[in-house]
Amino acid sequence: MKLARLHRRLASAMALAALGAYAAGDGVGPMTLAAAIALALSVLWLPDSRAGAWIERATRVGILALFGWLVYGALLLGHDFLPGVMAMLLFLLAGEALRPLEARNDMRLYSLSFALLIASTAFYPGIGFAFGFASYVGLTVLAMMVGYLRRETERFRGGGTVRVGRAFLWTTVALSGMTLAMSAGVFLLFPRLPRAWNVQGRRGAGGEVAGFSDRVSIGDFGGRIGSNPEVMFRVEFPDGPPPGVEGIHWRGRSFDRFDGEEWMRTALAAFARDLDARGYAIRWGGPFRRMRIFGGPPGADVLFGPHPVLNVQPRSAIQVFTGATGDIGFAGTDNPVYTVTSAGRRPSDDALRAEAGADAGEMRAYLQLPPLDPRVRRLADSLTAGRATRIDQVRAVEAWLRTFRYTLDLPSGREDASIEGFLFRRREGHCEYFSTAMAVLLRARGIPTRNVNGFLGGEWNTGAGYLAVTGNQAHSWVEVWFPGWGWVPFDPTPASRGDVVADAGRGWAWSTRLWMDGIEYRWYKWVVDYNMERQLSVFRGIGSVFSRGDQGGIGRRDQRAPVRVAAPWLLVPLGLALLWLLASRRRPGGRLHRESRAYLSLRKAYARAGWAPVDGGPLEFAQSLAVDRAPGADDAAAAVDLYLRARFSGRPADPPTVRELDERAARARAAVRRAGKRRKPAGV
Repeated sequence: MKLARLHRRLASAMALAALGAYAAGDGVGPMTLAAAIALALSVLWLPDSRAGAWIERATRVGILALFGWLVYGALLLGHDFLPGVMAMLLFLLAGEALRPLEARNDMRLYSLSFALLIASTAFYPGIGFAFGFASYVGLTVLAMMVGYLRRETERFRGGGTVRVGRAFLWTTVALSGMTLAMSAGVFLLFPRLPRAWNVQGRRGAGGEVAGFSDRVSIGDFGGRIGSNPEVMFRVEFPDGPPPGVEGIHWRGRSFDRFDGEEWMRTALAAFARDLDARGYAIRWGGPFRRMRIFGGPPGADVLFGPHPVLNVQPRSAIQVFTGATGDIGFAGTDNPVYTVTSAGRRPSDDALRAEAGADAGEMRAYLQLPPLDPRVRRLADSLTAGRATRIDQVRAVEAWLRTFRYTLDLPSGREDASIEGFLFRRREGHCEYFSTAMAVLLRARGIPTRNVNGFLGGEWNTGAGYLAVTGNQAHSWVEVWFPGWGWVPFDPTPASRGDVVADAGRGWAWSTRLWMDGIEYRWYKWVVDYNMERQLSVFRGIGSVFSRGDQGGIGRRDQRAPVRVAAPWLLVPLGLALLWLLASRRRPGGRLHRESRAYLSLRKAYARAGWAPVDGGPLEFAQSLAVDRAPGADDAAAAVDLYLRARFSGRPADPPTVRELDERAARARAAVRRAGKRRKPAGV
């Protein structure tokens, strides 16, 4: 391949790698897709000078139009100017890549692709960014070396006709890999300061996910709730996963007001009395559980944890605040990473039954009800009749609702979408119906109750050792007030919910997604969130490997865990160096001269295609190809002549002769590959 064409292809591929890193954070929009098509086209085809002139004019007109749109949107409409700037950058990059080969625009391509890579760092640096960045580094080294050879060749020979062999390209790729591996080693071992600044996290702008939102509604009808396998957050258990880890209720928001269709939060709930963290810790008791949580739903400034949450320790640049209702929020644009401590077990029914007390006056906020069908109150009375204690009344309502059927199908009409339609006609629905029905029935009996929105359980990632909580686990349940004990959670949704959710979200596609999520999780934990604390844990783990002392049990396993994660990064430079040494050693065939290797490869290519036997001398080989009119016979004959002169002239072959021999042999082999297998005449 000619140097000039190879250089342009490498520059376009380098820009494609930067575009991939950018798309991993910003997504694939129309402008990104158009730029990707133009860059891919420039790798395969380049216009001539006449078409290139039209492309250049179109690029100028497009840039002027985009600049006008940018000024109009930013100054008159008050829009963000960054999307316009990125559109101009992508448009320029596509136009430069499609310019004719005679245009010397390599520095512009380098600069624009580097600017695009820098822009991609403003987004969440996920695993897609890692692949794009690594590809960009490798291709940049190749492009710059080939570009240098192109300039030097044109300077001394007046043309870019020198061809580059594959050995040169693979050697450069190996050097790029070693550079990346050494950079990873420096990243792992170089000291870094504690993280005290803010970076943009992977969080949407004010959006909500299906099943978890700022309001809980039962007013929708017609259709079906779709599957949402996107991972919302991930949970580690530093002390080991507790029993029933896939049944934990991850509490998010609570709601106090119901208008007949929607649950909302009001200011009145903030005045209701509740136990503080110390009170919950004393009354509920231990053992206490610690959980480390990574991430959260896009656009939701909410932190999660099993009720009651006793303590929240942020581990990223966020500010945590706890409301009077127990809801935990945060401020900051960083991706939330935090450790939650909660009570290990809830009070037993006997304990709740033994202690009775009067509700405070401010708990009236959790007794509010909209106008209801009189049948609802009669139903509440009939379900709790003969049950004197609050816990027995709660259990009676919960048990009755669990006889209903869970479904993701929405009601067919507005009447069936109401709470009365759910209780008296349909008797099936999703979790919001069950939690709403229980809260309404208990409030009708004068029991303070609130609706709670969050997630239930998750999918355990065995390979990475964490719980992945997805959008499919979005859930609603209730919390009931017990004087002296605080808010106690109850879930009236039938157990069949788990089977429905599993059928909606699992399968081979989910297994693949879970495996990929494990890779992304490790990337975030050990690269994006890699700080001095993790660095010290790696050093301690390395020290424990060489220590002869008895570390013992769980402590030893925990110290060696970072080493297992960091070991691949430490072994990569060593492995690449070993491969380099093995490749550079001379194999049995490696002792042959370069001209002999070229001749033998030519013989093998024709023999595989059925044109000439393997045995016989060089002259017989060339004569047989000429008689049979084999493809590339002229180039093969010239290569044989150059081989004989180089090997039997009595002096070492000069470089021009060997280079011409390589080129002739390569053209002959290419002709054989294009022609395919030899077709012998009929009857032979």
